[in-house]
Amino acid sequence: MSVWDDYAARCAVRGTTKRSASLKRLDRYLTRKVPDNLSYQEVLIQDSPVNVAIIRSDNLNEKYIYSMPGETLDCGELVLWEENYWLITEVDAANEVYQRGIMLQCNYLLKWIDDSHVVHEQWCIVEDGTKYLTGEYEDRPQRFCPLAQKCA
Repeated sequence: MSVWDDYAARCAVRGTTKRSASLKRLDRYLTRKVPDNLSYQEVLIQDSPVNVAIIRSDNLNEKYIYSMPGETLDCGELVLWEENYWLITEVDAANEVYQRGIMLQCNYLLKWIDDSHVVHEQWCIVEDGTKYLTGEYEDRPQRFCPLAQKCA
């Protein structure tokens, strides 16, 4: 190995450009510092152990989840944390070093029977459906008339 090969190998470890060096430095920093944080947790995502950071929010049923560098989060994945199931509902598209997302606590165990009479169960989030019943319908005529004497 020549001196120049040695130099090229060192540059590749740290990064060949300022941007790549900065990305690698951030990756090393997060990998070294995040495990010492109180938010660092080992959870089960789709029944596989994964290390993440979970940050509390003002809403009790909503948490922010951050992946470690090199790991991924996907919308719709179930997270088992603190003996409760949580559903990842949003994931930030900017995921160059780590991913962040929002997870909501599941509040209902949905059960159904398929055609071959096998019972399936899946944790999900059920919200109040009545809030979607207000507003206008396209298939119905407008019933409001500002000029009541002309509508009669």
